[in-house]
Amino acid sequence: MGISKKDQIVQGALTVFAQNGYSDTTMDAIAEAAQVAKGTLYYHFTTKEELFLYVIEKGVKMLIDSVESAMNNELLAPEDRMISVLDEHLRFFSENRELCFLLLSFFTGDENRDQMMARYLTDYFLMMERAMAQLQQQGCIKGDLEVQTLASALFGMVGFTVLRKQFRKEPLDLTASRATLRCFLEGIFETNK
Repeated sequence: MGISKKDQIVQGALTVFAQNGYSDTTMDAIAEAAQVAKGTLYYHFTTKEELFLYVIEKGVKMLIDSVESAMNNELLAPEDRMISVLDEHLRFFSENRELCFLLLSFFTGDENRDQMMARYLTDYFLMMERAMAQLQQQGCIKGDLEVQTLASALFGMVGFTVLRKQFRKEPLDLTASRATLRCFLEGIFETNK
């Protein structure tokens, strides 16, 4: 079974928004990239803003679901869970490079739209902060570290690693990136356990 027209539109929109930015993207370009008629596009999304926010909301939800399952895997030791979270971020961003670009450069120039995008990302950060705070309370993460900064740093270091490779049109060596990023991540763990 093929993908639905709505998903086809979302994928086309993601590509065009990532390439052109919000302001320079047109519904005509989205319809062309999605290979759908303009009527089909407008049947599913009445405005470019509605479509843009749907793309971001869906993408952030995919990220949350992906990372949350790794974070909640109680079969793993806490340190291994955090490494699994790192791996899941790397996998997600490498498989969703266009979404990575949008999430890391989300300012569109419209205050209301930017605030809406920030709200979607807030769900991700709150989930990460809760999980890290719980690990901190269990004595796995150093007690003097601020979980808000840890969550932001993890998102940024993985996202910008992938984004840099994308901008430079370099292949992403997941093994090498993982090894390097893991060194940073291991610095958050309590060592006197």
